[in-house]
Amino acid sequence: MNNHYIYKFNYTEKESGVDTVVSATVIFCDRDQINQITLAAAIKKFYEHNAQSDKIFVIARIGMEAVITKTFVEELDTTFKGIPKRQETHLIDNLFLATFKQSGDLNLIYPVSRKIPTGFLKNYINEGLQSIFISRGGLISSSGSSHHYVFPSGKHCDKFLRTGNILLFSSEIYFIAFSLLKHFDFNQHTQIYCDTSTINSIAFALTDLVNRFQKEENRKQIPIESFSSYDGLYKNDLGYKKNAFLLISASTSANIINYILENHSEIERKNIVVLYYLGKDRSLNIADKIACNLTFSKTNPNGIISYPTFKSEDCEFCQRGSVPVEVKGYSFLLEQPKINRILFNIKDPDRGLSKFVEQFKSQKKSNTILKVHYKENSNDKYEIYIDYSEILNGVQNNRYESYRAKLNAYINQYIPSNTKYIVHLEDTASKDLANYILSIVEKNYLQKNRPKKIAQDQLNQIDKGSEGAVVVVGSCITNGKNLLYISRALRNYHSLRIIYFVGITRTKNKEFLDNLKKNLKQGTYGSESSTFIEVESIFCENTSKKSSWSIEIEFLKDFISYLKNNFANNSKTSQQYLFERKNKIETGGGNKSRGLSEDIFYARVVSGKYQPLRIRKNFAFFDFSNYVDDVTQSEIYYTISSIINSLRTSDKTDRNLRQTAYVRNIIEPGNFNRFNDGIIQASILRAAKSDELIYSIDADLSSEMRGILQTVIKYHKEEQGEALLEFLYAIASKKMSLKRDDLITVINTLENECTDKIFIHFGAFIRARIIESENTKNKRTKRAKNTF
Repeated sequence: MNNHYIYKFNYTEKESGVDTVVSATVIFCDRDQINQITLAAAIKKFYEHNAQSDKIFVIARIGMEAVITKTFVEELDTTFKGIPKRQETHLIDNLFLATFKQSGDLNLIYPVSRKIPTGFLKNYINEGLQSIFISRGGLISSSGSSHHYVFPSGKHCDKFLRTGNILLFSSEIYFIAFSLLKHFDFNQHTQIYCDTSTINSIAFALTDLVNRFQKEENRKQIPIESFSSYDGLYKNDLGYKKNAFLLISASTSANIINYILENHSEIERKNIVVLYYLGKDRSLNIADKIACNLTFSKTNPNGIISYPTFKSEDCEFCQRGSVPVEVKGYSFLLEQPKINRILFNIKDPDRGLSKFVEQFKSQKKSNTILKVHYKENSNDKYEIYIDYSEILNGVQNNRYESYRAKLNAYINQYIPSNTKYIVHLEDTASKDLANYILSIVEKNYLQKNRPKKIAQDQLNQIDKGSEGAVVVVGSCITNGKNLLYISRALRNYHSLRIIYFVGITRTKNKEFLDNLKKNLKQGTYGSESSTFIEVESIFCENTSKKSSWSIEIEFLKDFISYLKNNFANNSKTSQQYLFERKNKIETGGGNKSRGLSEDIFYARVVSGKYQPLRIRKNFAFFDFSNYVDDVTQSEIYYTISSIINSLRTSDKTDRNLRQTAYVRNIIEPGNFNRFNDGIIQASILRAAKSDELIYSIDADLSSEMRGILQTVIKYHKEEQGEALLEFLYAIASKKMSLKRDDLITVINTLENECTDKIFIHFGAFIRARIIESENTKNKRTKRAKNTF
């Protein structure tokens, strides 16, 4: 799919004498042919994760003018069909096609009457290179206090730039090569040296790119060698040629350039390029020799904050007990990752979580707000769904008094008297909120001046001569893509002030929300040109692709098929339960049910009877009482999921659920002892990711989890073992893993202790699909080794 490099960034240009922030999408075509099908798919995939931009720039090699004009202008509808909410007029008016020469300079070929904005030219290469580096994991971080790095120079630090990590896709490798064209002289440079063989692919791409500009008889193969970074330089093993071109993969001080110039007089400064630089030192005057400056600054807000380094004798990391890990020749010498166990406690939830649940909790398990597995008119499903229409229904029926008072107060305070339009997002709840706002404020207007309510796809109904305010209404916001689309579309309405009014923001963390607000509020008059109002703000899981229950549907299809093929005569009861469960999930994800609130977990099974899991008194994460008869399963799941989300996004280095190559943060098996309500255990298993339940990584972890599972199995007829089916599902779906011997012991215990068919069938499935499958794979690996 990555046949084209597509990225996005913001730059500043003057409009009517005022600095305006403009968002740009860049499509870099690295090949001399364009496959329109893969290109359209790549654009569609890009805009599934990114908001639309103000302008689109297409860059290709000179000589491809006819190809890119046909693809991007003449066949615009086909190429850009994956862009949501696109407006053809806006798109064609803000589309730029440019070709690059051998020197790397751009030539605008469409539209011929305009120029490439200066702000774009100043930043597009650095932003494109930086996007590759950050998104592909070029910054290696210890992410905790367990270890740090020691470089050949003797410096100690907790981060490391590794350019070799980012070279995954040819389109991105060729973009890096494209950025070097201005430094490379085809007639002068007869040799290329790379400081590590991991970036040789960039050098090969560079020579290929340059050769494309030559006549066939003039093309040449340029030798490429690696001088192994510090080792190659300090040992002087290589005799550099005068016409050599040197590529330095990354540097935090650029001292390597000084060393080359001081010790290899045959090399000229102009022949050295540092691909990536990160550091505070600006006194070396090397800006012209850096392809990409990663350093965070006011002019580079997407950059990386520089990090401190220490000498061995005064290393602060060593003083705190951190283990120094040597970095030699781009290899990390570490035997195995450190395992950090996370045991949940009452300080983990975001402040206000319990209050939020209390405010919107169900009444006698009805009128549920916090649900799972639903997204309006979509095959994709939110993991967590907030039914805002149900909130408004309750507000109008004297429920949710606290929220009702705040909502009305915000409407009265922030909806201007000169509002001309109320634009709502396309979901039903946003339309309901727009209607509610109108019902509150319409008494303040004469009928002829009453604000006009329109949907987000009706923006063309706004009079460009209008003066006043436009209120953009959203019920619940997860990533803000639709708001950013409207923001871009309204930029041409200079006399309309924009107020974004959101019922509930539910982004994954505060940093994401702050960045969204910053982008929406930016405009003609600076960072506060528009207003952003949210009535409530929470942070929770905002996955909207495959929910836990979407994944379960696929699992159930496979499981039912397995039972039909292997236990046709004695699995009718199990098949019926599984089939009914599959139907409940599918129905619950539809527009009629608008999400699941009950039966989201496998049931407790006692003597063939299926009983739903229920919360008991004294739930540690609720600061309120009298909830047992009210709350639904989905509200307990929401609570646990939010706690896990908080740990994933935590900035605490020693207490988070982020994973690195050297530190694995695992959900402590002891959590299943500490929280022994089956519904809490089920919520943890559902909300966790597989790398948070990877107990197979460590013998002690696996043994502890085996012991817990054996206890659950032994007491499966009592409350202590009520979540057994959820544990078995976690194993069968490969979310939880144990070492093979421990898993065999667990399944043996299951077969000896349990008589209900559903348990036996789960055990057989796990034995066939997990244990025996792994055994077969190991035998194949052993045979392959013997063969070679």
